[in-house]
Amino acid sequence: MEAIIDLIISEKITAFCLQDVGQAATGRIVTQSKLQQLHFMAAEKGEDTVRISNFAFLLQRELQKIKISFSWTWVATHVTSKNVTEGLAIFSKVPFTAVRAKLLTEEITYREQQCRKGLAAYLEDGRILANVHFSRQYEQFLLEWNKMTMWLKTIKKNNPLFLMGAFNIDAESNIAGYKKICESFQDTYATALSRGDGLTIRGAVNGWQDNQIGKRTDYILASPAQPIISSRIYFEGDLTPRISSHAGVVIETDDLTYTKSTGKVAQ
Repeated sequence: MEAIIDLIISEKITAFCLQDVGQAATGRIVTQSKLQQLHFMAAEKGEDTVRISNFAFLLQRELQKIKISFSWTWVATHVTSKNVTEGLAIFSKVPFTAVRAKLLTEEITYREQQCRKGLAAYLEDGRILANVHFSRQYEQFLLEWNKMTMWLKTIKKNNPLFLMGAFNIDAESNIAGYKKICESFQDTYATALSRGDGLTIRGAVNGWQDNQIGKRTDYILASPAQPIISSRIYFEGDLTPRISSHAGVVIETDDLTYTKSTGKVAQ
């Protein structure tokens, strides 16, 4: 958590998404009044059971202690084999006006680790931030991708949208999957004026045990296309500590149209 807070401060992050955000399946539930004090907005009734062990809740609490204000949301997606509830989180310095969630795997129950959802937050400046963690199996990815993009079309309308998360589609080895992603969205890494190697999987990790070279499987996508100043990888285990099996992505956008300043979006 400390490394994430340090990055938020040093890079002046204005919005970010997290996947696999866990909390114990049991334990004390955070009260609605406390969540409101911490600028939380739920996707819908029944989707706001946040427990005191929730990582996003603990992160927001620490950010508030140092006077950094974000709006945030979290939705549970599945329960792991270790009986941990995991989900998606979105944080933004621009306040939310609404939050929505979409089940992508109707045939899979919440108690199964393969259950997937999409999460979207509407911001006061008109933008939408969407977060997702797709399955590794390609045929299942295609099913989830189609449901996610159809849903986003219904909620996006004319609003500028950033879709970010763990896609589990390597830009180099899965050309068909990468082309599918780029049919509807701008890959902000590919169009950034300045960028690093973009590799978010480095070495053998869970799910990519045969990986030796590195893979780019995590993306920040945009629709419509946006001017992107830079795209950088953090928490890769070299210049910044490795805190997850996937490295983080940070882009700097030239979003003068919306906020009259540059902004940094992370996932």
